[in-house]
Amino acid sequence: MVTAGTRENGGQGVKEDSVELVAVLDAKVKDAIRLGWRPVGVVVTGPDGRLNQTMVRVR
Repeated sequence: MVTAGTRENGGQGVKEDSVELVAVLDAKVKDAIRLGWRPVGVVVTGPDGRLNQTMVRVR
C-alpha cells in the first residue's frame, strides 16, 4: 500500500491540499513501480483524507 497525506495533529484531516496529495502519491507510486511493484485497482481516499494505492509485487 502506498499512502500520501500527513495527518493534522489532533484532527481527522490532512495538512496537504488535494493537488499536493496527488503529486505525492504519484511520486510514491512511480518509485514503487521502479522497485518492481505495480498498482492494483483505483486510488482510495481514506476517512481522514489520505490517498491510498494498493500495490503488488511483480514476479
